[in-house]
Amino acid sequence: MRWIFLFILIAMTTIGCAANCQNVEQQLDTCKATRTDLDLIIKKQDSTIRQKDMQLAEQNKTIEKLGLDIAELNRQLGISSNEKGRNDERVRDITAKVREYIQKQTRDNSNFLTDIALEDFVGDELIKRAHTGDEKMMIVNVAHPVPSGGQINGIGGYFAGPSHIVIKLLRPVGNDYVVVYSKELTFDAGISGKKYVDFDSPFIVKKGDILAYYFPGTVNVPYDSNIGTSTYFKMDSDEYAHGNRVASEDIWHANQDKRKYSLNYYGVFYTRVGSE
Repeated sequence: MRWIFLFILIAMTTIGCAANCQNVEQQLDTCKATRTDLDLIIKKQDSTIRQKDMQLAEQNKTIEKLGLDIAELNRQLGISSNEKGRNDERVRDITAKVREYIQKQTRDNSNFLTDIALEDFVGDELIKRAHTGDEKMMIVNVAHPVPSGGQINGIGGYFAGPSHIVIKLLRPVGNDYVVVYSKELTFDAGISGKKYVDFDSPFIVKKGDILAYYFPGTVNVPYDSNIGTSTYFKMDSDEYAHGNRVASEDIWHANQDKRKYSLNYYGVFYTRVGSE
């Protein structure tokens, strides 16, 4: 009986050990599989890390190259800016010299034209005359119409003092006239004598246009009576603005004395005065 009991005990023990060993083997296999999976994951992560490191290295190289390019561009920009500054200074110097030359030529041409040269003077002699001192007068120079197409550059007069004049160009339209230009001139003539006043821009004229002088204040231009024309009249305010019509009967006044004023105008005309 004792041996039978021992045999049964040994068998049971053997069976339990076998079961336990089988469980241990299964656990070992599971651990091996898990370790293999972990190794694969680690290898993949290592590969990813190496790729990232390579990408970072390439990006660092690119950044370094860009830094060098930027430095080179800054160097070239500095050179260009310096050259541009020198060029700008050179251009400014040339521009100033050209402007000065043109201004000098303009002054010389103006002096040349005004002195004598190419301009014609149309009107009466600028001399001291017997009478002066009227106020608020409109004087229409019908005795000296524009000789041909061209331009009027200014007026001349024998002025006895400071003057304020509104110069008007009247163009014939049928029996009347239309004001095609109206320009105010204010100047100090200084001592009494002959003076020429340039327009800031010329009057473009046609043959037969006539010039009128409106003095809203004192008429500081002398005149002789009983000679010349009777185309002058009193006018308290300027009634003939640019574009207005002037009736012939407003200009001609047959019942008043004739007058000749020391006024004329000058300009460049297609046909020389006196050549027709």
